Amino acid sequence: MKKGTLKRVLCLFLLLAAAVGIFALPAFADGETADYYLSYKKYAAAENPDGSKTITYNDITDQISNLLEEGLRRYESGAARDGDDGYYKPFTNSYGFWYETSGYEKTVMGYISGARVNEVELQFSNMKKAVNNGADAEDVRAEVDKLVSMLREDANTLDALFGYTNTDEEITESGGNGLAWATFAAVFGIILREGLEAILIVGAMVAYLIKTGNKKGTIFVYVGSVVALAASVVLAIILYTITSGTSNSIPQEITEGVTALLAVAVLIYVSNWMISKAESEAWTNYISDKVSDSADSGKLVALGFTSFLAVFREGAEVILFCQQYFSRAGSMEHGFLAVFAGIILGLAAVMLIFVLIRVFGVKIPLGPFFMATSILMAVMSIAFLGSGMWELFLDGGLAEKIGGRIQSLAGTIPSLSWMSGNDALAFFGIYPTWITLAPQLILTVITIITFVITMSKPKGKKAEKAEK
Repeated sequence: MKKGTLKRVLCLFLLLAAAVGIFALPAFADGETADYYLSYKKYAAAENPDGSKTITYNDITDQISNLLEEGLRRYESGAARDGDDGYYKPFTNSYGFWYETSGYEKTVMGYISGARVNEVELQFSNMKKAVNNGADAEDVRAEVDKLVSMLREDANTLDALFGYTNTDEEITESGGNGLAWATFAAVFGIILREGLEAILIVGAMVAYLIKTGNKKGTIFVYVGSVVALAASVVLAIILYTITSGTSNSIPQEITEGVTALLAVAVLIYVSNWMISKAESEAWTNYISDKVSDSADSGKLVALGFTSFLAVFREGAEVILFCQQYFSRAGSMEHGFLAVFAGIILGLAAVMLIFVLIRVFGVKIPLGPFFMATSILMAVMSIAFLGSGMWELFLDGGLAEKIGGRIQSLAGTIPSLSWMSGNDALAFFGIYPTWITLAPQLILTVITIITFVITMSKPKGKKAEKAEK
């Protein structure tokens, strides 16, 4: 072949290669960005900018799986841990920037169960712990596969419920009244579940004040509850603004965790105060001598602050939950009716429980009443401690930020793994992790010792302490 001909062939080849490169580069770039998204917000903006497309829970699971696969790819390739190109970011974003902000967590909690959410959240923690501790790639993949399998199971359940397995035209019709009833049950269950902890505490304190002849002091408890409701609305707006701006749900978890731990401290104080008055004779003398003085302002303020924390801890979360269901109501038949009915009847059920505590609590004899209310406060303080540690260290990401031994304590205790799917245990903040169980066990021991010491004191000293 002549040199001139060879040059022309080479030039033609280079031109063809350049043309292919020009056309292939955008496709390659799109493939890189479409393979995974670091947040649900970016995914929705890219794939559903006008809101016309139905994003199913299997779609969300697909995207979380893609994100985790990218994390695995970086992990196996020896990439650095931190930074935008680090292997850890895809793993940690899969929870705070996807599972929660996409509404997946709240929907599972309402339509499946709260215990299932805890189970999935614990698997997120196990996966991140394996990555953070430098486990073998095969072990990390096993944790990822287990997580994706759990998400897929929930996605299939939810998509079938919402009719997302059918065509877009059939989605609303396939949900029908069955979906509306499921939505009503979800909202009602959330209101009742989240409100029960608060109303048990508030109801017991109101009955306590009436029982001791301090009915006027109930205003402190009621004001604390009302202020907490107002503060919950403000906090919900702030958290919604923050999370919608950053695609991250972590601020909500940290707020809930800190509030729960504050409530623990106040509940311990109130519980010890009440147990010191559990002896019937001591209280009979105290009430007859001191009823005119009412309860001192410090104690009443403590009760008011307790009611504030109990209501505030759950208030903002309930509002954000309801906001999630309102956003879906328009796409289903009788959707708004189902949400409003769930809220109204849920609140009615909570108030009924309050009235029962208020009426029957006053009729219980003094000794058993104060013992029961003191035990209730102690049990709730232990429950709040577990849920507060969970929200801070697992949901809030504090364990993974500290790393090392702390993050190991946030993983599942293998022999207790069955606990993560139990609704009753979840209500009392009991989870199969040392980061939550260890503080609860310590507090339980301290509480039992305090009760034993107080109840073993001579009657005279109990009477003296009751007057303090």
